[in-house]
Amino acid sequence: MDPLCERAGVRWLLPIAVLALLPGPARAVPAEAAQARRLEAGRAALQKLRSDPRRRRYRDGWEVVLRTLDGAVKLAPHGARAPEAALAAARARGDLWEVSRSRTDARAALAAFRRVDEEYPGPVGAEALASAVRLAARANEGKEHAALARRISKRHPQEARPAAPRPAPEEPVSAPADKASAPAPQAPEKPAEAGDGDEPEVDAEAAKAVEQIVEDAKARASARAADEGDEEDEGPPEPEAPANPPSRSTPIVRAVKSAVAALTETEDAPARAAKAREIRSSALGSGTSIATQLGLKVRRVVVDAGHGGRDTGAVGAHGVREKDLALAIAKKVAPRLTALGFQVVMTRKSDVFVSLDERTRIANEAHADLFVSIHCNAARRRKLAGVETWTLNVASDRYAARLAAFENAEAERTVSDLRLILADLATRANATDARDLAQAVQSSLVRTLRSRVGPVRDHGVKQALFYVLLGTRMPSILVETGFISNPAEEARLRSARFQDGTAEAIARGVKDFVDSRRRLARAP
Repeated sequence: MDPLCERAGVRWLLPIAVLALLPGPARAVPAEAAQARRLEAGRAALQKLRSDPRRRRYRDGWEVVLRTLDGAVKLAPHGARAPEAALAAARARGDLWEVSRSRTDARAALAAFRRVDEEYPGPVGAEALASAVRLAARANEGKEHAALARRISKRHPQEARPAAPRPAPEEPVSAPADKASAPAPQAPEKPAEAGDGDEPEVDAEAAKAVEQIVEDAKARASARAADEGDEEDEGPPEPEAPANPPSRSTPIVRAVKSAVAALTETEDAPARAAKAREIRSSALGSGTSIATQLGLKVRRVVVDAGHGGRDTGAVGAHGVREKDLALAIAKKVAPRLTALGFQVVMTRKSDVFVSLDERTRIANEAHADLFVSIHCNAARRRKLAGVETWTLNVASDRYAARLAAFENAEAERTVSDLRLILADLATRANATDARDLAQAVQSSLVRTLRSRVGPVRDHGVKQALFYVLLGTRMPSILVETGFISNPAEEARLRSARFQDGTAEAIARGVKDFVDSRRRLARAP
């Protein structure tokens, strides 16, 4: 062998031999450093994705984040920051479910949280299980929620100790001053044992929101009573007291029931003087809304043109923008409603950006009686076509969740669990009216468009969690006037004939709904 080659071989072998003699932790240092860098890169990518309303709607961005965080764990499974990386990856999967509302994504996130607890027992494992319990509750995974609650009680009893009993509140809703409206992301929840009947706490924000709903309803009743005082007979006799609520009802449920009852049971409420017939407490559980029972008139309608300004909404194959179509149709709906005798308030009259919170504020401050939001639909399948009308509810299927995620993309803040629960319960006073309004508008749309422009697919009335409907304190609907993603329907949406027919149908649907309410109110 050439001496030079022999010497070179010795030089290469020496570092390898030295490295082999080093203890394990010393060899792991480069991997742990790489793990730390990759973890920070994954967190930065996740934060960027969360702050981008457009990109977070697409799965590929989430997959990049998940690959980065999962890769950080694999670089050093027993490294100092491995538990942190594994928990971050599990939480990212939970965030993905918040967007997709797919059961597959929910179960993948729950499995990831379980793996964190199995592989990294201790505080990180307890935190992972607490996050899993919250996710299982939100995703309606009842069996998994119960199993996780038992698991956290068994493996981390210090995290599952029940809170000290509190004295029963004197009012329907208690508002602890030291309770935040939403839990901090890092604080593990203390879940109850499976089958535990403890009631959830209600924070001050929730109590204030319920009270505001009651006050707004009374204000509208007072305004109607002042206008209609000369037309009505004397007030009805005192209605029967409502039945006691079930013992397992939550404070929010009792608060909303109390709020609804207050509209009919308060002796000096102006709404009582505006109604000539007795309203029995049994009617509270019927399909007739409180407003209909009171005979309150609908006079002011908010017409909301979706999107606007920097928020273009969906864009069709030929470049047609949803914001332009929504505004064009809304500007044709407004004069038609005015001609039918309604006062109209528009959330925007030009191509300007109006946040979702601002839209609901405009409607609430105007003391509107109805809220109609106008949009155009979009779907991955370009063949989808037709019209549909939506009311507020927690998204119940994958399609509803995806559509709601798209329309909610501009929302400037995350909606907390408490607010979703509060909205779902508090809007029950308006739920019947909202469904009836949606059905009247949907029927009018299908009937009018079929007679004027040809075949139109009827997708019916549906429910989902639209942010723009969440904050309104009156019956509210969202009208999807057609699929801009369908090239043929995109062309129809651009035509004046289709827009005129759509505007006429929406206005006529509102009028049909109001006329139906009046007939119900006059019924003996």
